[in-house]
Amino acid sequence: MKGWILDLYPGLPGEMVVWLKLEDGATRRLVDRWSPSLFVASDSRADLARLGESVDVRNYGRFTRLVQKRERLTDREKSEVLEVCVLDATKTVELARRIERTSSFGGLRIYNCDVPPAQSYLYELDLFPMALCEVEEGREGLSWRLRDDAWALDYDLPPLRTMKLEITVSKSGVIAKPGDPLESIRLDDGQEVIDGGPEEEKILRLVERVREADPDILLTRDGDTFLFPYLLARAARGGVADVLVLGRDADVLRPPDRPGTSYFSYGKILFKPSSFKLYGRVHLDASSSFSYSESGMEGLIELSRVCRQPLHTSSRASIGKALSSLQFYHATKREILIPWKPVLAERFKSRADLLVADRGGFIFEPKSGVHEGVAELDYSSLYPNIMLKKNISAETVKCACCPDSTNRVPELGWNVCEKTGIVPAAIEIIVKKRLDYKKLKDGAEGELKKRYEGRQGVLKWLGVTTFGYLGFNNAKFGRIDAHIAVCAWDRKVLVHAMRIAERRGFNVIHGIVDSLWLKKRGADDEDYRELRLEIQSETGFEMSYEGIYKWIAFLNSRVNPALPVQNRYFGAFRDGRTKVRGIEARRHDTPHAFLMCQEDILALMKKADSVEEVRAKVPECVEVFERYAGMVNRREFQVEEMVFSRNISKEPRGYVNDTLESGVVRLLLEEGAALHQGQGISYVITDFYSRSKRVMPAESLEGKRCYDTKRYVELLGQACSTMLQPFDPQMTAERLLGDLRAKSHHQL
Repeated sequence: MKGWILDLYPGLPGEMVVWLKLEDGATRRLVDRWSPSLFVASDSRADLARLGESVDVRNYGRFTRLVQKRERLTDREKSEVLEVCVLDATKTVELARRIERTSSFGGLRIYNCDVPPAQSYLYELDLFPMALCEVEEGREGLSWRLRDDAWALDYDLPPLRTMKLEITVSKSGVIAKPGDPLESIRLDDGQEVIDGGPEEEKILRLVERVREADPDILLTRDGDTFLFPYLLARAARGGVADVLVLGRDADVLRPPDRPGTSYFSYGKILFKPSSFKLYGRVHLDASSSFSYSESGMEGLIELSRVCRQPLHTSSRASIGKALSSLQFYHATKREILIPWKPVLAERFKSRADLLVADRGGFIFEPKSGVHEGVAELDYSSLYPNIMLKKNISAETVKCACCPDSTNRVPELGWNVCEKTGIVPAAIEIIVKKRLDYKKLKDGAEGELKKRYEGRQGVLKWLGVTTFGYLGFNNAKFGRIDAHIAVCAWDRKVLVHAMRIAERRGFNVIHGIVDSLWLKKRGADDEDYRELRLEIQSETGFEMSYEGIYKWIAFLNSRVNPALPVQNRYFGAFRDGRTKVRGIEARRHDTPHAFLMCQEDILALMKKADSVEEVRAKVPECVEVFERYAGMVNRREFQVEEMVFSRNISKEPRGYVNDTLESGVVRLLLEEGAALHQGQGISYVITDFYSRSKRVMPAESLEGKRCYDTKRYVELLGQACSTMLQPFDPQMTAERLLGDLRAKSHHQL
């Protein structure tokens, strides 16, 4: 039979269940005979022999054998290790813990035990999700023939049936709780509503409707954190939990085995909830899926195919986890073991070495203020290309096998291995496919353009993450030396590019990591394109020319107005495009009303062809602020347009100071909400200057417009002054608010 791999997961011990989406639209459940293996290394062959005969291994394993593998990423030769084929794929980590307890620290070194079984299956058989395959069922299991390629750009996909699931709860308090009655169930944006009758009847009708419609994807919002836990609680209360089946398998809906986790990423505390899996279908929780929210379904499928993770897993995995899966695949193909716990330590460095090494990427502080005729040149995926072209990986930097390599790290002189590292091998598909998609996107229109944009967008995020994972302390194949090497190459490339520009008479206005803003009196598009080609030729890395700004404003810090900020600017290109970074219009936590106001101001500004023309439009921009302020005062905005979003930065009960964030956290805790550090919360300011109930959770104000108009107007004034003050220093938030009050007083 022929079809696409839709879902897969461990079944009974010794089985892998695979759901195939057939060419005629039907789905087929297949079962393969397969078990994962973990590997154990030791300096003593006798210890491995004893372990192979131990009771624990006999109870958990199908078989054991000695095999040759590369134990560590840095090993040049294979060594003998013990392979333990584990009968029950869900017990692999449990067995690893038992083995670890039988020896002193480091005596037995365990590998491959925490790789998700479905991913191990895909690695071993060289398959990937949503791959078109031919498969035959036999007595020994499944026989696969891949009819697809992870490198393909215009691949065929089956039409997937999607059902959107929402619920309405009859709330007894501020927020919905498991004890509140179920009011209704909405399917596909309200095209079908299940209401009326006893609660358990509604749940049974939902089960029946899902079975009849047989969707491939069940789309929810907050499905993992509220919708499914709530349905499970109400089903248990109504005595129907034993028939709450929403997957294609007969398994009833169950709570996850493990709680969610809080983690630190790029300066933020985030929370990842445990997921509810619907076996045979894909449960896509839009609120928990970064890849889906950023790149849509096309991006999610591309991520799943490239990184060889099941769709359910890819939809919830961080981009770093997806990248790790791609590295694990390449490790498997090279017969390199995947460590249970990271083992590559930073190499010793002298103080002198650290002074040179620990410097980060290139930064040239912006010349604050407003400028005309500035052009922007950007390197295309510079960091991933450095890793790819310069072979930067944990095991390649300062390798023992190639001390005389001509590939040296700038400034530090470290040698880099002549054999391709695992990181460059993994990111090659990311860099090259993204470049191909960008070219295809430029020549496409409509849905085809949207498809290519989604696919290249998710590959962009993968590329961004490749650099951070080199220095991440929990990365299986990371090492800070490789991270340092990439930064050193970045400094060399950007400084070289800057020198070329200055040699040709261009002034550097700003530079950061992979971008330069340049200016030269009288220079036109052709001059900058020639400069781009010269820089590209001399540095060896591809560069793009973004265009010439009619005007651009580089902003100073709000905390210290005397200091410039590297990534806070806005401007208008000569072709009418605008670019905004670091202000409210680009922040995901800003009320939508503020975003609309700044966009309207920017729409006025971009009509101006010079700084002076922008200054002439400042009075019109002030009128935009006053119009929006009037709408706020008259409460014309829906409460959903006034919502702030934040992540809980501490343990929920650990707040001491009285902030807006702590206020909403306390309210939610009083209502019985289960909160976690890093979890997202949304709130509306209701009475900022009072001592109680300064804020309310956004979900408690549905349909109401009881926000604090005074405070929102003040914050709106700050947002507007961000855009106006660079062109007119008098346009401070205080001035905007004072003039507004004066006009209101005059009208009275």
